[in-house]
Amino acid sequence: MKKIFKIIAVVVLLIFASGAIVFFFFPEILVDQTNASYANSANLEKKTVEVNGYTVYYYENEAGNKPDLVLLHGMGDDKSSFLQTAKFLTDDYHLILPDLAGHGENERQQGLDYSIDGQATFLRSFLEEIGVSNFNLIGNSMGGHTAAAYAVKYPEDVSNLILLNAAGITLDEHIVYGGFGKEIESIDELNAVLSRVFYQVPEIPGPIANYMIEQINNSKDFVDGTLIPSIKSGKYFDLKNEVQTIKANTLVLWGKHDGVVKFNVAEYYRDSIPKSELKLIENASHSPQLEVPETVANEVLKFINSENGI
Repeated sequence: MKKIFKIIAVVVLLIFASGAIVFFFFPEILVDQTNASYANSANLEKKTVEVNGYTVYYYENEAGNKPDLVLLHGMGDDKSSFLQTAKFLTDDYHLILPDLAGHGENERQQGLDYSIDGQATFLRSFLEEIGVSNFNLIGNSMGGHTAAAYAVKYPEDVSNLILLNAAGITLDEHIVYGGFGKEIESIDELNAVLSRVFYQVPEIPGPIANYMIEQINNSKDFVDGTLIPSIKSGKYFDLKNEVQTIKANTLVLWGKHDGVVKFNVAEYYRDSIPKSELKLIENASHSPQLEVPETVANEVLKFINSENGI
């Protein structure tokens, strides 16, 4: 009997040891497992599709007879951004969460158009490839900028538009697309960056924080050298003179404490888009889908249902 207990103890010790090894030395596995868990909770499957020879990675649930809802992440982010929100939307919508061009698992291919116009065109080609033609659309930050540009460029495609702390309007010479600048060298510097995105910066274990620092620093050259110049020099960088043409019912949904995009941008969207309203989210900053995912989902449901007379 003692021998059996010793064997069990050794097995338990090995399990904990392997967990510690993953945690300290392979944090990317833990991050991937966490995202897989969120995706599973939302009944989402990770898929790929070829669009003009370019492999696009995305999440999707079973379509059924549910209306389509496309969710767009921000700059330097990826399709996992809305996974926690998706959990509260999956029963009501056919969800599509793509990596935008050059983001996430999609290749950072030279020669692609990474401007906002280019991202809108890329999104249209992707959605056509998977057979989605009329849909609800939500985007955060650069994803919101892309969503607004999409609604300008392809007005018949979008039935309801949700702009979640969206960039896209240049006011008071405020710079949204400032880039990463110098590399992050410490967890304190990482927390300073996160403080602009989160109302309350989450406590991140050291190995995960170091992994995040590595990921951000590895993206620096692409973001600062390719992505931002493409956005700033491309069509739809500033949508001030275009948003008046948006036909879709629009919810401007805003984390109240955003330190990245000023609140007057939210007001400009509300005042300029013909069928629009503005809703503030308390205790949230630039990425409410990460801080208060259920609140974001409830506001999306309430808005779309009210516009559809439900």
